[in-house]
Amino acid sequence: MSITVTVNGVVQQINQQTTLTSLQQQLDLPAVGCVFAINDQIIPKGLWSSQVLNEGDRISLFQAIAGG
Repeated sequence: MSITVTVNGVVQQINQQTTLTSLQQQLDLPAVGCVFAINDQIIPKGLWSSQVLNEGDRISLFQAIAGG
């Protein structure tokens, strides 16, 4: 079965039991210098592989930007 999540404003159909790491790999999203938030809550990188996504989750990917 599949579930619906939103990634940076784009609706995606993914398999149930998909982890944040799996989603990152499936969608070829960057992993270095990035932060994921699910439903406006930051998920530490150490939890990406165990964080299972749920129906209706809103996932945001933020990339670190260096500046001065």
